[in-house]
Amino acid sequence: MMHRGLRNPHTNVCNVTAHALSKNPWFQAVADEYLNAELASIRCSIDNVKRELKADIKELRDNVITQNQRLGRLEDQTQRLEAEVRQSQAYMRNKGLKNPTLPIRPVVVYRPGHGILEPESSRFPRNADEFYALRDPQTDRHRSMLAYLAVFYDVQLRSAGHLPEEESNSDDSDDDEIILEHPDLVVEKLEDILGLNEDKITKFKERALQMASRAPSKPIKRSQISWPGDGPIPGPRRQRLELRITAENQPYFYDPDRPKSVSSEGLTNAHVGWGTRSTPSSQRARLQWSPKLAHVSEPPKPEPERPKSTSKSTEAESTDTDNDTHVFTNSPER
Repeated sequence: MMHRGLRNPHTNVCNVTAHALSKNPWFQAVADEYLNAELASIRCSIDNVKRELKADIKELRDNVITQNQRLGRLEDQTQRLEAEVRQSQAYMRNKGLKNPTLPIRPVVVYRPGHGILEPESSRFPRNADEFYALRDPQTDRHRSMLAYLAVFYDVQLRSAGHLPEEESNSDDSDDDEIILEHPDLVVEKLEDILGLNEDKITKFKERALQMASRAPSKPIKRSQISWPGDGPIPGPRRQRLELRITAENQPYFYDPDRPKSVSSEGLTNAHVGWGTRSTPSSQRARLQWSPKLAHVSEPPKPEPERPKSTSKSTEAESTDTDNDTHVFTNSPER
């Protein structure tokens, strides 16, 4: 019980020693000097890190600025090339323009910092007729259009030497007034910029007037075509097909008064055919019509056969029969 209330003697000695040293001024000076050195070292390290970081940041910023400048120059070059290509296309298209009623293709311009610019469609001439009408602007719209085009395409009359010396040296003359006083010079400069060729347009107008002055030719009919000095051209003749009934190349005439033959010799020799061009028309046998024989009556009834008595009657009968059988082959009555 008595040992529990007592403290460790070594702990008491350490506490007493530390308390004594803390009260010692030399020990305090050494401790302060050591702490100050450590703090200074840490502070120096932090400053070095800051300086390195600032240098890296500055270098990065410089690189970013350089890249931005390069991209800007590349973009400017791309836009400049695009503007040149579009200008060339519009120039060549306008240079080949002949019809004054066809639209003019606007020529774009490139301006640094603004990029590719196109003229306003409402203040740009629709065709060549309206463009060349700006030489003598009669309306406010044409005067405003002429001034706008001169400013948009940067038409300089003073530097080009087109103006008299008095007007070029005058300081109080306005550019718009100079443009309106010399519209023909402005149109000439704009014509070179747009690529128009007035000679082609003038020739096209003259050719159109010549064609319009000519009387329209009527279509020539086939019946009006003629050989020189020989009369009209004969038209194509269609081959005519004719029905022919012949019996040994003799014409056939039907006579109802003649007795009907019992023999069929005439029918056997007769044939029906189509006339051809190989036989001349004068020698061709045709079926002829006679008003005398137009009415066809019933043929007479055949008489009953009589018995043959003698040879004379047989011969006479055979003679009559021979005459009757050739009814289709005999020539017509004379």
